[in-house]
Amino acid sequence: MGFVQQHLSDTFNKFFASEKSSGILLILCTVLSLLMANSSIGTTYMSGWQGYVGGLSLEHWINDGLMAIFFLLIGLELERELYSGELAQVKNALLPIFAAIGGMVVLLLFISHSMRTEHVVRLA
Repeated sequence: MGFVQQHLSDTFNKFFASEKSSGILLILCTVLSLLMANSSIGTTYMSGWQGYVGGLSLEHWINDGLMAIFFLLIGLELERELYSGELAQVKNALLPIFAAIGGMVVLLLFISHSMRTEHVVRLA
């Protein structure tokens, strides 16, 4: 194996061992997905999600199965961070706590505004 191949191989392995690789891969898949959905093959792409695997649609498997596993892993990671990670100290955990509360308050305001708007529309 030549020097260039070895250097590229080491760089490739370092990149995929880092935390950046999963984020970049996620962004690339999202962009590819958006491009496919909004292109001429969009209808074929969207109908592919309705294909059945094991008696359930692929969309159902993702929404119920994979999302449950995803949120389980997020919960376990959060628990680890709270007990033995960077968020174990209250000072370090304050920003994420207030960000979570802020996210819930914004969602509550959005829902209450949309419900009031819907109520006004019904009365008209």
